[in-house]
Amino acid sequence: MKRRRFLRSTGVAVSLGATGCLGLGGEAIVSVQESVRVEPGSGWVEKIPDVSDTGGAVSYTVRSDDRRFDVYLFVGDDQYEHYDAYVKDEEPTETPGGHEEFSKAAVPKPDDESTYEASTQNGARESLDVAGPYYFVVDHSNYRMENRVDEYGEPLSAFVDLEVVKNRI
Repeated sequence: MKRRRFLRSTGVAVSLGATGCLGLGGEAIVSVQESVRVEPGSGWVEKIPDVSDTGGAVSYTVRSDDRRFDVYLFVGDDQYEHYDAYVKDEEPTETPGGHEEFSKAAVPKPDDESTYEASTQNGARESLDVAGPYYFVVDHSNYRMENRVDEYGEPLSAFVDLEVVKNRI
């Protein structure tokens, strides 16, 4: 009888521990699943509150069948203000690249060369331990000259799947 109770308790503890390791716990404070249209020379922006104190995590996948694009996660108002100045045709003093673990250029999917994708590793949650706020940007401009965009070019159509959680188990 004691052995069964011990095994049952151990099973529950292992399950809860695995849930925390897999990032399945937490409260979603930002959850976006929508198609967006981004005009040339601009970006689609989602402001995210600070989640660093509560053990926050981010997961995202952005896909487009149209063309290449960039994703930036700017940390703090200062970084984002440089980006915002750039897309408003002002001359920012610098062009920060955002958080290096989360900011990425879209690449063709291996199984479908006509679809471009940028994501956290395998679309999984990744820890966000630096203080915010944060600005998640799907960029369709010449910011940092990473993907060239003709100012009279076509808009970018993309699907954004973004989730930010706090209070991970």
